[in-house]
Amino acid sequence: MRLYDTLSRQIQDLKPLHPPIVSVYTCGPTVYDYMHIGNWFTFIRYDLLIRTLKKSGYTPNWVLNITDVGHLTSDADEGEDKLAKQATKEGKTAWDIANFYSEYFLSGLKRLNISHPNHIPKATEHISDQIDFILKLESKGFTYKLTDGIYFETKKFLSYADFARLDIDEQQSAQRTEVNKNKHSPSDFALWKFSPTDRKRDMEWDSPWGKGFPGWHIECSSMCLNYLGETIDIHSGGIDHIPVHHTNEIAQSESLTNKPLANIWVHTNHILINDSKISKSLGNTITLEDIETRGYSADTLRLLCLESHYRTQSKFSWESLEAAQTRLLRYRNFAVRRYQATGSASLEAPDALKQMQNDLNTPQALASFESWLEQAETIDINTESITASINLLDELLGLRLMQVSDIDDRYKKLIQMREVARKEKNWTKADELRNALETANITVLDQQNGPLWQYLS
Repeated sequence: MRLYDTLSRQIQDLKPLHPPIVSVYTCGPTVYDYMHIGNWFTFIRYDLLIRTLKKSGYTPNWVLNITDVGHLTSDADEGEDKLAKQATKEGKTAWDIANFYSEYFLSGLKRLNISHPNHIPKATEHISDQIDFILKLESKGFTYKLTDGIYFETKKFLSYADFARLDIDEQQSAQRTEVNKNKHSPSDFALWKFSPTDRKRDMEWDSPWGKGFPGWHIECSSMCLNYLGETIDIHSGGIDHIPVHHTNEIAQSESLTNKPLANIWVHTNHILINDSKISKSLGNTITLEDIETRGYSADTLRLLCLESHYRTQSKFSWESLEAAQTRLLRYRNFAVRRYQATGSASLEAPDALKQMQNDLNTPQALASFESWLEQAETIDINTESITASINLLDELLGLRLMQVSDIDDRYKKLIQMREVARKEKNWTKADELRNALETANITVLDQQNGPLWQYLS
């Protein structure tokens, strides 16, 4: 299996440290609001990674974290904690916000048929681990204290700029006014933030440095180390994590262990709406609920995600979602042929796995299935061939085609009655029966070897 590695900027072979186990860490959501489709595209794509690993004979050990504290509104360690800000907006506690949107996220994983990770740790459940991590960095001389918190000194990690190809001098000259001027360097980041002295936070903990809460980056490094060890096989996240979050993870983790944090770094690209990034400030966010309100299923959104490669900028439009729905209906209607197949012709399954093993090439995987489908539709294919190929597509791409149900016997009887009416040339009766079937969302294709029923939607 081959994946594009962000660090080397090359596609490279996966060489697990402890085969067949493959350790995977994915930076999960900050649970302060409803997630938009751009967020969901990221997690669908990492589900595809996990599915491909499994089909390739590996055993993934997948950690997908939940950030439920410490992610500030500015990457420069300024502003409010996002959960605290949302709590004020909704008139709730930060704990209420964290619990509600964590449950929303978990339900979304099920709705989108995303594989359940081996571990879904929350930052608030690992505060002591994070404090221990910071203490070890402190003992090695990588930290310093300011009035608002404990900071990591990036100049002491000599390869800090390498991962994201950062220009530190340019970054310093472009320092924004809201950046803490007391930091030794603009790129230094908070490991632990102190609670304000004039009020009590909903989420705060005792520490050797005083009451406070962890920084966003230390959470992932700590949980990754806790669940997967000092060096892991694959670290993944969105492309926006490269210049700050993952750069900072690397700095603090590798300063502590003197080992590479990950052997392969995988990043998904953005999804665009009208050529713009999805952003609340632009008012162009679309949620799963928006999708479903318009009559589209979660599986349709999943298929739309598969139609673009994870390293390209995907483009969303309602027209493209409609096209994906039409495409999915074709797949679903082929899947139900296994309930009707009477032929004996066999057909080897498509080479979708081979395409997925080549840097998760979902467009080519779908193309291989489409090519197979065109051939399958022209022969008197047997049930076994249909089932094997649909099973492969489900296991690899998660489209739930095998879950498409057979029609009730009463509708099969109507189809038989219609056939009798057609043979008797009773066209009025045949049309009445066709209309009755269409009212039940079933249509009939009249073929040389008998009727073939399909769903209308």
